[in-house]
Amino acid sequence: MVRRHKALNRRKRNVLRWALGIATLVLVAECVVAALFSPRFHVKEVAITGFQTIPEGRLRKQFQVPAGQNLFLAPTRDWEKAIARLPGVESVAIHKELPGQLEVVVQERKPWASVRTSDGNWHTVDMQFVPFRTAAQPEPGLLRILASDFAPWEALPGIPLPSAGLEAARECARWAADYRKFPVNQIEIDTGSKVCLNRIGGVPVYLGSSEKINEKLTSLEKLLTVRPDLTTKDNTQLYYINLFAADAPAIAEKQALPEPKP
Repeated sequence: MVRRHKALNRRKRNVLRWALGIATLVLVAECVVAALFSPRFHVKEVAITGFQTIPEGRLRKQFQVPAGQNLFLAPTRDWEKAIARLPGVESVAIHKELPGQLEVVVQERKPWASVRTSDGNWHTVDMQFVPFRTAAQPEPGLLRILASDFAPWEALPGIPLPSAGLEAARECARWAADYRKFPVNQIEIDTGSKVCLNRIGGVPVYLGSSEKINEKLTSLEKLLTVRPDLTTKDNTQLYYINLFAADAPAIAEKQALPEPKP
């Protein structure tokens, strides 16, 4: 009799557990249906933030939100990829906010330098050498780089420039920003990817290839310490500084031979 009573209680508990499970599944199903089909969760607003130079209309043209688009089913990854195709966009993230808002956070590329190609066009690039604006004149306030080690048609918006000399140019710009006694306003990169620094006021510095570029810049700094006259704007005696060899800097006068050859 006791065993029969225990078996009956166990059966009742199982039935209750089964009924509770069914009720839970029904509730979850109702929540899912409500979330996917309720107008409450339709996308009603798209807010775009973080842009400064890219027109908002151009950003919105990169993706379309259909009428009645469900927030949870919105293909945000695809929309992010579409927006990221714009040359001026470095990154983008789309966040879903209940009950029906999308927040598009855009991070634009930061201008680092204006790079001139042999066709005369100036391309604004970021520190990853990605061009995202092109104009007939260099952008004011940016370092100017005259690059001859790649063809003009290789300057494709949104794709890093194929210039081997730009890595060295970036190191030179960092050095000049820290050192300050040799303000560089222009860097030239020849067809062999050899780098020349042009100081405000004259005195070009030929660094050669990017090999041992930091050692060459350290040597240049030591040279400028020993020869402070090299930093004066009115110094018209010198023609160039040759730093093809990091441990053997050479100073050539105007009457000297033409530019050094590697």
